[in-house]
Amino acid sequence: MITDNMIDDLGILNQQIAQLEAQARTIKQALIARGVGKYDGMDFIAEVQHYDRATIDPALVRKLADEDFVSSVTTIKAVDAVVVRKVQA
Repeated sequence: MITDNMIDDLGILNQQIAQLEAQARTIKQALIARGVGKYDGMDFIAEVQHYDRATIDPALVRKLADEDFVSSVTTIKAVDAVVVRKVQA
């Protein structure tokens, strides 16, 4: 059974998650600004990665409906990522 408290608890958790995600984004942006590489903390290691991600515009593919055109609707985007994992003892 869902109670009013559960709804409020979920709302509070969602707010806290949003605040934590904002903090994480800020830290990730600072790491990305340092450049590609591995960075050591006391308990965790962060790795900044850069790679390209190819995407296809599905609406355009549907419009063209010809596999010969797939390469003409493929977009390559640069991606920066931060991968964090627990330091192994």
